[in-house]
Amino acid sequence: MIKNKKKKILSRKKKVVLKKKKVAGPKVNKLNKRKPSINIAYLGLGSNVGDREEYIEQAVFLIGKHPKLEVARHSTNYETEAEGGGGSQPPFINAVVEVRTKLSPHELLDACHEIEATLGREREIEWGPRTIDIDILLYNDEVISDDKLQIPHPLMHERVFVLKPLRELASQVMHPILEKSIQSLYEERKTELGEKYDDELPGFKEIKGGTYDDYERW
Repeated sequence: MIKNKKKKILSRKKKVVLKKKKVAGPKVNKLNKRKPSINIAYLGLGSNVGDREEYIEQAVFLIGKHPKLEVARHSTNYETEAEGGGGSQPPFINAVVEVRTKLSPHELLDACHEIEATLGREREIEWGPRTIDIDILLYNDEVISDDKLQIPHPLMHERVFVLKPLRELASQVMHPILEKSIQSLYEERKTELGEKYDDELPGFKEIKGGTYDDYERW
């Protein structure tokens, strides 16, 4: 009888199934979403109407005031002769700013147009005089081409007045299509222009003898 009882006990033990307790994993905070990445863009600024240097500084100030734009660096301002059509025009003041942004390229374009409109930009004459012109030159290393936007700017590699201030901020940055550095593009274009281009001409900041970073005055 004792042996039979032992067999029954053993058989019952075999039938016992141990249930594993579910261990709760770390709680996921649904509100803790991934933050948008920071993009680096270079904007070309130009003005040849009214107080040109003031329009440049107002543009820089308004760019920095945008909630999703930060002005990281601002090049020297340069005075250059107007190029393209539009008849005889006053010389331009040109500069480049490096910005950090969470805006997409098209959102950045809209922001630039809004600032241009705020500063009285009119688009009645192509290549004509303007209070302020803001062009997206580069956006990370992206290449974009559609009806609204082309990045890199399709003419930047031909324009010394763009390449010279851009070189100050991004000499080793590569053009994503031409696969050449900004420094190389600048040197090539300068050689092509020959005697027409004088590399020793002073920047506008030296001519005025002032500073260009007192944004709060606006």
